[in-house]
Amino acid sequence: MKINPHSQIHHSYKQTTEQVKQQQKPKAEKQDQVEISQAAKEMQHSGIDETRKAKMDALQKQIDAGEYRVDERAVANRFYQFWNERG
Repeated sequence: MKINPHSQIHHSYKQTTEQVKQQQKPKAEKQDQVEISQAAKEMQHSGIDETRKAKMDALQKQIDAGEYRVDERAVANRFYQFWNERG
């Protein structure tokens, strides 16, 4: 009588791989959902303050015309103030 232990291992391996394949089946991917509160919706529709809008429009015109220049000292001072106020 010939005993072949490899056939038992092969059978066991085949069952295990089939089980793993079934476990790894792609599941339905979850979709992210975002809910915006009513207050946020109202804020969105309230628009931008007119003064700020006018300032932004003026800056955009300067940028488009190539006339906008950054004041390096003012930027550096703001950074300095910000980091020193954090203590």
